[in-house]
Amino acid sequence: MIDNIKMIILWVLDHLSEVRTKRKIVVFKSDDWGSVRIRSKEDQKALIKKGLKITNRFDQYDSLETNDDLEMLFEVLTKYKDQYGNHPVITAVTNVANPDFTRIQDSAFKEYFFETIDRTYQRYPDSDRVMRLVQEGIRNKIFIPQSHGREHVQVNWWMRELSIENSPARKYFENEFFFIPSCDLLHTYRNRDLSAAFDVLDKNDLEVQKEIIYSGLDIFEQLFGYKSTTFTPPAMFYSPSIEISLFQKGIKWLDVGRIFKVPMPDGSEKWQVNYLGRKKKSGLKVLVRNAMFEPNISETDNGVSRCLYDIERAFSVGQPAIISNHRVSFIGRLDVSNRNKGLRALNMLLSKIVHKWPEVEFLSTNDIVHSLK
Repeated sequence: MIDNIKMIILWVLDHLSEVRTKRKIVVFKSDDWGSVRIRSKEDQKALIKKGLKITNRFDQYDSLETNDDLEMLFEVLTKYKDQYGNHPVITAVTNVANPDFTRIQDSAFKEYFFETIDRTYQRYPDSDRVMRLVQEGIRNKIFIPQSHGREHVQVNWWMRELSIENSPARKYFENEFFFIPSCDLLHTYRNRDLSAAFDVLDKNDLEVQKEIIYSGLDIFEQLFGYKSTTFTPPAMFYSPSIEISLFQKGIKWLDVGRIFKVPMPDGSEKWQVNYLGRKKKSGLKVLVRNAMFEPNISETDNGVSRCLYDIERAFSVGQPAIISNHRVSFIGRLDVSNRNKGLRALNMLLSKIVHKWPEVEFLSTNDIVHSLK
């Protein structure tokens, strides 16, 4: 019954969209690049001893990308070409900064500081060439960053938790970990964790977030040499109040969920319904994902069949297939077998795509939003 209702809603949203094309376009959107998560296997063990329960694939496998992660991902991507000779391209939805843990601690947890990801890569073992590899990916049109905001944490809320001595946030801070489960927080934030950087409870949150948007997009341009045209809020939660700031900084398209609750600065929430190409009052247009490829969600399923089904469905209604993915699919710092599984699945998926749809076009998000104008 629930599945039937879901299919009806998706059908309605597909047909609300004015975006129609006969082209077989495939776009991969992969979130969380640049952000730290679990620093090392040793840190993961220490966090578990401190009470962290590993209940999701991110805390089990996710960590900052390594040189090997990118090199091996690029190797798979460059094996395949579309009808025009273009390789599959990962639109890397990227956080451009992480907390500066040393300076925050030196301030006695009274002030927030951040470091840009080029510094983070230099601090982490086996990530010292990542920035160069990203630039190589950009030049070869196989790995194109777009904005995921500045950092992947709600700064105000995290600092509030850190201000309390002996809090779980302080314990996890020792291992450079801020993805704190809601059950370990000493205050209530809509019963959510701290990963949604643009979640809000009051107007003070909005003021801080405006500065974060501006500095984050400036840093993005400094790091990669171009402006981001799309914006994906971390964890997808955001207040519509930030849309004007995004538009003023050059963002054209907002990548959000089809149906979700948006937090408001008065503490309330409102339902928002989206479809591809929806025009918002702020001037932004909406980009929604209509396919999924997450090979490590299940131990027994690599996600390929589900993704092929989603692609076929998108094509059947005359829309590009915009595939949702996360970095954790291809990361091996904590567990090499996770990366191996993800890359094998990606290889299989790409092989089946080019075989089933020889007329396929592999585009980045930047490419597709220009074609959807």
